Amino acid sequence: MAALRTNAARSTVRSLLFQSHKQPIVRATAMNSVILPTSTSSLAAARTFTSTPAFRQSFSNDPKWKNGDKVTYSELKPLTQSPDDKILLIDVREPNEVALGSIPSSVNLPLSTFEKSLSMDEGDFTRVNGFHKPTKQQPMIFYCRAGVRAQTAVDLAKAAGYKLARNYEGSYLDWQKHEESNPNKDD
Repeated sequence: MAALRTNAARSTVRSLLFQSHKQPIVRATAMNSVILPTSTSSLAAARTFTSTPAFRQSFSNDPKWKNGDKVTYSELKPLTQSPDDKILLIDVREPNEVALGSIPSSVNLPLSTFEKSLSMDEGDFTRVNGFHKPTKQQPMIFYCRAGVRAQTAVDLAKAAGYKLARNYEGSYLDWQKHEESNPNKDD
């Protein structure tokens, strides 16, 4: 555990805990090597987010993101089939609602704790919510059951300085309707 005492090692551990691999991760730091098992940590499911200047520019110039246009099923579906960390999909329903089903690749940030969570520092946010706090330039799509709470989340996020926030129109009810009408589309 001596390797965890330096800032460099802590940073390495933080970045490695959020990668998903089946084999242990070995990462050399300037002073030591850190070997991390990846199977039992609850933090292994957390997601990291990237935001380079070119990446931010591509979304900030897109009229859909700039204007905060609503997201449709046809726009969202490909994002769930090939998830990456370019766009963060956030479910603002309460955990008991999420337990009944959610959109693949989404993370849960209940509206009831939304403002408090956004005001947390990175470490507390990650510890409480299980994923990294998005940057102010992180494109985010919010959804709930029907879209009302998601629009509230968009408004709160924008007021907090998160300019690339959009609402999935129809939210989970719309998602279920489309998925049930095309049950074998992914096969």
